[in-house]
Amino acid sequence: MSSSARHLVPLALLLAAPTASADDSALHGRSAIEGGIRELKLKDWKPRSMLVTKVTRVDRPTDSGQVIDAHNHLGDVEDVAGIVTAMNEAGVRTVVNLDGGSGTELRNELKRFDLAHPGRFLTFALVDFKGVDAADWSARAARQLERDFAAGAKGLKIHKSLGLGVRYKSTGKLMRVDDPKLDAVWAACAKHRRPVMIHTADPAAFFTPLDRFNERWHELNDHPGWLFHGKDYPGYKELLAQLKRVIKRHPRTTFVGAHVASQAEDLRSVAQWLDELPNFHVDINARINELGRQPYSARRFLIKYQDRVLFGTDTLPGAAMYRVYYRFLETDDEHWDSSSGHHLQGFWMIYGIYLPKDVLAKLYHRNAERLLGLKAVDRR
Repeated sequence: MSSSARHLVPLALLLAAPTASADDSALHGRSAIEGGIRELKLKDWKPRSMLVTKVTRVDRPTDSGQVIDAHNHLGDVEDVAGIVTAMNEAGVRTVVNLDGGSGTELRNELKRFDLAHPGRFLTFALVDFKGVDAADWSARAARQLERDFAAGAKGLKIHKSLGLGVRYKSTGKLMRVDDPKLDAVWAACAKHRRPVMIHTADPAAFFTPLDRFNERWHELNDHPGWLFHGKDYPGYKELLAQLKRVIKRHPRTTFVGAHVASQAEDLRSVAQWLDELPNFHVDINARINELGRQPYSARRFLIKYQDRVLFGTDTLPGAAMYRVYYRFLETDDEHWDSSSGHHLQGFWMIYGIYLPKDVLAKLYHRNAERLLGLKAVDRR
């Protein structure tokens, strides 16, 4: 083949190839790329799913009028009557208020909620960690807690500040979850048969670097104060190990691990805890975003441990919020946004787990009735 012939081949191919039209360029996103889409910031990326799925609205749940929201915070609520109206609309019988405080503050909260609306609210006490360095702090804290139980507190709430925030002034070190100074507090709960609702750690991603691998990047970018990686914070596994030691050391005290024991991403680990620790329970509050992205595992877990799980929301009572939980627990709806049930938690959608009615009854109210010493109410 001559030199001129060799040059004719690619020229012929070029002439035979279809030319790109303006429509083709737009079809392949070229105009968008030229417009700067490659520079889109991660925080601004909000894709809209093209998936067409079934949408089920659950206005009132199975066992409507019986539901006990065992984990909520009402400390800043002024319109208590408005909360009761929302509860009625959503079919919620009782809300557990974990913001009771102690002493005079607790008595005021009991008067505002429990006494003003009998049967609709149950208030938990808090431990005052001020002066924790003092040699007599343990005895004082336990005595105050016993007075709070006598006043009407139905349990004790421990925030994640234990392990992540409470410090000894003398050393600056964090008070550990398994600090022996707290043994008298746990013993007082056992003595008066009051459960401990304890929040230890947080989602696992909150203890990892805020980098391109962090699956909660959007949330942590908006709330950098929620990141516990580095500095002088204990690691995620260490905090959970401290909690487990406490539960083992106090077998007569009933502990409820808030937020699926802060291990909703690892249900096998939670299952091991429940198998090993008969005095341990969990709630699902503010974690349907994690449970709903693993619907097969979550469904198996909740059915197997149906006697050890409490319903809770950690979100101000409202009919729309409760419907998100009901939809998750009662339907088989696929790939939907649960953020209105709490707030944006992870950049993914969830799936319903359509639990059997007998399991729903235990989650919604029977387990809470047992742990809180409540009588079952026949609302049929």
